[in-house]
Amino acid sequence: MTNKEIEKLTETLLINHGLFKAPVKTSKLAKSLGIQVELQDLDDEVSGFLVQKNNKDIIGVNENHPISRQRFTISHEIGHYMLHIKHQSLFVDYHKGGKLFRKSSNETNYNWEREANRFAASLLMPNKLISEEIQKLPEDLDYDTKCWKLSNRFKVSEQAMDYRLMALGYSDYGY
Repeated sequence: MTNKEIEKLTETLLINHGLFKAPVKTSKLAKSLGIQVELQDLDDEVSGFLVQKNNKDIIGVNENHPISRQRFTISHEIGHYMLHIKHQSLFVDYHKGGKLFRKSSNETNYNWEREANRFAASLLMPNKLISEEIQKLPEDLDYDTKCWKLSNRFKVSEQAMDYRLMALGYSDYGY
């Protein structure tokens, strides 16, 4: 899917479920989609998983990770659910260096992970909501302070917000 298609899908999903406001309630969205979210004591490198078994959809999330990481993982797994579950019934995602990835050299899996990451970023930090929040910030704040304030508002890591702002073109303007 293109970035534009993912943006439209996540915005429509949030609006249809009455969740188009910051911070996005990821667990509530999962429940609304019929996906059970379970906190699990997983190895530190495992962020989470999505499994479809016995007509049940379950997202497992590493309970030892920070809340912002857990929220991104849930959103990432919802991305797999919306985009890829028809092709595969199990996704196990690892975390290293601020990114979610799968232990596979398969190009399809690589592309699916990139899509799920873009989906998660778009779901947690919708472009329209970021734009609205930026308008509320004092213009004289430096970029790092604005990024920090936005990350707190959206309950995501500063690194995730920085990536999202760059992807949306806001950082180029020192916004």
